[in-house]
Amino acid sequence: MTNREERSYRRAQLLDDPRFDRFRTLTARRRLVGALIALLVAEAALFTLVPAGPVPLLIAAALVTVACVLCIGLLKAATRGVEELPERNLDEYQLALRGEVYARAYRIGQALLCAELVVVGAWLGFALPSPGKGVVIVALLIPFQLAVILPTMVAAWHRKV
Repeated sequence: MTNREERSYRRAQLLDDPRFDRFRTLTARRRLVGALIALLVAEAALFTLVPAGPVPLLIAAALVTVACVLCIGLLKAATRGVEELPERNLDEYQLALRGEVYARAYRIGQALLCAELVVVGAWLGFALPSPGKGVVIVALLIPFQLAVILPTMVAAWHRKV
């Protein structure tokens, strides 16, 4: 067994740990998705204010970011990593589920990016003043984060994993 296979096997075992069973129910997974969305909104609000604000806002933004990372980790454990593990670590059901999850996440992501494009177009169309640094940071950061975590959120929200 190569190092890569060994790592993916250990990762699969960690994500299938029975200590995370309480997070694997549909209700618990949906609560985690809701918490992650709330954290992303809070992160966006804080990053919008940080360039003009004092150090406590920066500390709060860092804490919210850490909370986001922990929430994402719990979501990945709740979905048993179906959206990230190599094919050799998944059964047929999990492979089919992953295909559905990525297709749905792609459609949701495209809709969100189109909405962002409409907002930018309206901003330019109405000749509004340039946004602050914080708005630009959020406009770049949140779509990037969503592109990375949307499949996990979709897997947690929709199906029995």
